[in-house]
Amino acid sequence: MAIVESIFDIAYLSIVLSLGIRLLLEKSKEAKLFGVMAIILGLGDSFHLLTRVISHLSYGGFEANAPALSWGKFITSITMTIFYVLFYYYYRSQSQDDSTLKRNIIYALALIRIVLTVLPQNNWGTMSENYMFGIYRNIPFAIMGALLIYWSYKERAKPGLKNMSLYILLSFAFYVSVVLWADKYPMIGALMMPKTMAYLIIVVLGYRHFITGFEKKNILGLSYTSLIMGLIGGVFYREFTKFYGYQAENHLSKLHVHVLVLGFLLMLILYMISKEYEAKRMVSLKKPIYVFMSGFTFTIVNMTLLGIYEVVSEGKDIVSKPALEGLSGLGHIVLAIGLVQIVLKVFQHETVSGFKQTEA
Repeated sequence: MAIVESIFDIAYLSIVLSLGIRLLLEKSKEAKLFGVMAIILGLGDSFHLLTRVISHLSYGGFEANAPALSWGKFITSITMTIFYVLFYYYYRSQSQDDSTLKRNIIYALALIRIVLTVLPQNNWGTMSENYMFGIYRNIPFAIMGALLIYWSYKERAKPGLKNMSLYILLSFAFYVSVVLWADKYPMIGALMMPKTMAYLIIVVLGYRHFITGFEKKNILGLSYTSLIMGLIGGVFYREFTKFYGYQAENHLSKLHVHVLVLGFLLMLILYMISKEYEAKRMVSLKKPIYVFMSGFTFTIVNMTLLGIYEVVSEGKDIVSKPALEGLSGLGHIVLAIGLVQIVLKVFQHETVSGFKQTEA
């Protein structure tokens, strides 16, 4: 379970941040807004989810990391609030509902939520968080969610809001269940995974609303996104190992190079090769690229997980390293299949182009 949740958490963060970065490339202000939403969601959740990953993979476990987990939850509580304030503006742009009353209600609920969150009675950073304050601070948040669910549902006919209310409802249903009953029934805490999945689907829905079809710029967008993610990976490697005083070689040191070469450079080269292709040829590259990116993402996620494990495990066998390496191998296999498919498609197209030029 530790490996599964850790892979899920890192994959979620990677995908949400990547989609957010990609949306920032779009000209539409609404797309940029949704991109900012996704990035805030990913960055905020990283403080909590990465700490959970570290807890799963380190000798001290969750008890040793309790203060960090608590502060991570604190940061996530604030960023989730900001996320839904921004979602209100997204709803407003899609529905053309410029009600001042609705805006003020959202502002008021967000402010109350943040004020309740920062109060010392929450006991942040300790192993004994205040259960009742956990409920108090989530009351305005739940009301905000209920309103956004209702408003989005009423405007569900709008393309940008289709199914949004459903996944917001699911995210809140799972989240509220954890808040109310996880302390008494720890297994209910597992509902945070489907809650996180609901958030991921919300981001994917927004991404697919703004980026439809498959065009040349999609490949360039993948290249740019990989460039930023590669740089983030390099910073993460440097700061994470510095924090733990870890100086030996590990998988994190290879992270940014893999992302920059297999993501940024490869997609940039593919864009340069294919930029003269007509629409039909471009569409033929869609499936191979998706296969490649799936394997690429899974490989990078497992590489990140292996690197974190090497740093925080202190040489102890907390989880099965061969299992982690085996999963990474699966990612490499899918990546290789996608890469071969891409090369074959490009070769076919270039051969046809060369033949036509010879005939001419």
